[in-house]
Amino acid sequence: MTKTVSILAVCLSMLMNAHAQQDLAGYRTGNYTGVNGVFSNPANIANSRYRWDVNLIGVNASVGNNQAQFKLGDLGKTFDGDKATDQLFGANSGKTSGIVNVAIHLPAVMISVGPKMAFAFTSRARVLGNVTDMDGQLVNQIRHLDENSNLPYTISSNGTMRVNVSGWTEYGLSFAREAFVNGPHYFKAGGTVKYLSGIGNMNVHLSNFKGTIDKDLVAQDGYLTNTSAKVGLASSGVNVSDFEVDQLTKTSGHGVGLDLGVVYEYRPADSKGYLFKVGVSVLDIGRLKFNKDMSKSAGYNLNIAAGDRFYLSQLNGVSLDDYKTTLDQYPQYFAPDGTNNETSYKVSLPTTMQINVDYHLQHKFYVNANVQLAMTKGTTRPYNGQYYSGFTLTPRYEGRKFGFYLPLSYNGLTKFNAGTSFRAGPLYVGSGSVLTALFGNSKQADAFVGFRFGQLYKKSK
Repeated sequence: MTKTVSILAVCLSMLMNAHAQQDLAGYRTGNYTGVNGVFSNPANIANSRYRWDVNLIGVNASVGNNQAQFKLGDLGKTFDGDKATDQLFGANSGKTSGIVNVAIHLPAVMISVGPKMAFAFTSRARVLGNVTDMDGQLVNQIRHLDENSNLPYTISSNGTMRVNVSGWTEYGLSFAREAFVNGPHYFKAGGTVKYLSGIGNMNVHLSNFKGTIDKDLVAQDGYLTNTSAKVGLASSGVNVSDFEVDQLTKTSGHGVGLDLGVVYEYRPADSKGYLFKVGVSVLDIGRLKFNKDMSKSAGYNLNIAAGDRFYLSQLNGVSLDDYKTTLDQYPQYFAPDGTNNETSYKVSLPTTMQINVDYHLQHKFYVNANVQLAMTKGTTRPYNGQYYSGFTLTPRYEGRKFGFYLPLSYNGLTKFNAGTSFRAGPLYVGSGSVLTALFGNSKQADAFVGFRFGQLYKKSK
């Protein structure tokens, strides 16, 4: 069990990102994103600066947490397993939460049909993982049983500690057009319909945990006593203990997703382009239906009486794939709760609302403000992954061939972060947290890089 917790902590610490939920930090606010503009608001491609645009490949990787910190010049020590685990689940830590987000932007193409209308085809592979409200004190007690002298330790929680990971590929067809024009007022609308192919899902949750951990001094083994909780395990298409690359090409679920967006632009006659624009979009509407692996999925009512002991050594060396088999050996403590009868379960996409305001200061200088509101949570459905609400302010300089962006963000998980990104010809690259990590402690690490090319309209447009 200690080994499982340590592996989890190291994985989180190696992929930390506060604004993990937003792909392409900074760069995504510009007017030269081409087909990539559909990922923040599908209306963006209408009346675009491009006749056509192609994204060859792009990768955005990030993770964030609310406990562990690092500095860019001290990565070696930061990613040491023991140090990372101590920060995430140390003696002074509270509830630990984290997020892992990876998006691989596969080939995509956009075509403008005149100045008013555009179509796009996009494809992405995505992985989203959450650790939510893990009790750091409890994990710390388990990790240091051998030298711990502060036992017994009692916990009483009315919440849900959970870990979930989902992976899927999506293929989107987008349409956007200029809705109407009234003098200097321009309105655009767009939408993306996505077919979702589920790669896999794994989740573990522990609800209303109330119990005591103590140590048998004779056997030199820790145990749980006077404990009650609801325990849930669910798995689909994921083999954690023996992962192989070919798992990424298999399908264990299907679904349909939707992105919707509108954009208003104010274009006074004496201005080149817009003076300001406002966009509103709702992203990742929909859900995936996964086929449940019945050999790894279960639900239990945990009940250990005050005079009984469940020794933690009975979970030593047990992988997440084998937890059900192990727990089934102790029906006196782990009683099936009857929730494992269905052969499938549904996982909602991490729906967010994006509210975006972009102001053209002068010439090639702009400032962008974006509010993200998370609309999906795992409070009642522990299968669901989630993003975090936040705010980003991004000053930028952008021309036809070059752009520089300075995203300054704050969200509910990792608080303040500062980064930078660049666009030069076909290359776009950046990070939403590199400046925070360079000049101080950061609870995130993220980066993206990609290549795209297209044909711009003439400047007169």
